[in-house]
Amino acid sequence: METILRTNNLSKKYGGYLAVNNVNMQISKGDIYGFVGKNGAGKTTLIRLITGLIQKNSGGFTLFGVDDDSKEIDNVRQRISAVVETPSLYLNMSAYDNLKIQAMLFGINKEGYIEELLEKVGLNFAKTSKKKVKDYSLGMRQRLAIAISLISNPEFIILDEPMNGLDPQGIVEVRDLLLKLNREKGLTILISSHILGELSRIATRYGFIDEGKIIKEIEADELEEKSRQYIKVSVDDRTKAEDILKNVLKVERYELQNKNHICIFDEIEITTIVNEFAKANINITGIQTVSEDVEDYFINLIGGLR
Repeated sequence: METILRTNNLSKKYGGYLAVNNVNMQISKGDIYGFVGKNGAGKTTLIRLITGLIQKNSGGFTLFGVDDDSKEIDNVRQRISAVVETPSLYLNMSAYDNLKIQAMLFGINKEGYIEELLEKVGLNFAKTSKKKVKDYSLGMRQRLAIAISLISNPEFIILDEPMNGLDPQGIVEVRDLLLKLNREKGLTILISSHILGELSRIATRYGFIDEGKIIKEIEADELEEKSRQYIKVSVDDRTKAEDILKNVLKVERYELQNKNHICIFDEIEITTIVNEFAKANINITGIQTVSEDVEDYFINLIGGLR
């Protein structure tokens, strides 16, 4: 699979503050990469580095296999498009005129091209409507911003918090649009977001960032597996408990947490665990069934709410 973006210890410092701290991440062709982190975690700074809006302090990245220090990087960036933070729209113009101006900047004068873009993002009415963008809902503005990002026919688009501030209907509209673009055009997409419930409906791969560091990259199917129900047991002797799980109960999928906790992902009855641990004189200090979603997974990754 072709690598679209790979960063190598990429860092950005503001004064004494490391906004992006030795970040290593990888996005492959066709990915919908969910870039997850709290506000201020470093998501937008990293996006600005990739798009060339700011300069790095150290490390680097490759885009379509081209090093960021190469003279060719500006040419390669023409294959990507980005909507960073608030979409830049001409609010007193119609959606059609917004797209027409942007198309002119790219030297595109193809007949029917603007109408095609409006249809692609579900703004068919805007082909002839004179309604000003300032009177659009946030969801409609986001779809227009995505249409603008598609003008140059990019292979990779970067969207910074595209669902932020949207109502439930707007979130569904943007989500369905991105899925359509990915499936029908094979478009690679990076979406930064903290709306994890919606992100989990479209992402094929995740990168979790906290305090400027990538703390985990994981495929969506692996995360789904980890996010299912599991049994969390706390014991006084974890080494002995692990031995019972492996050799007596034949548990294959489990994870050691801290010094006393074990998470068991195999299907097994709690009473079976309790009975076998009792036979081995292992004291259970706590046991419970846990249902975890993407948000829970992220909170656990960063060590709980802070």
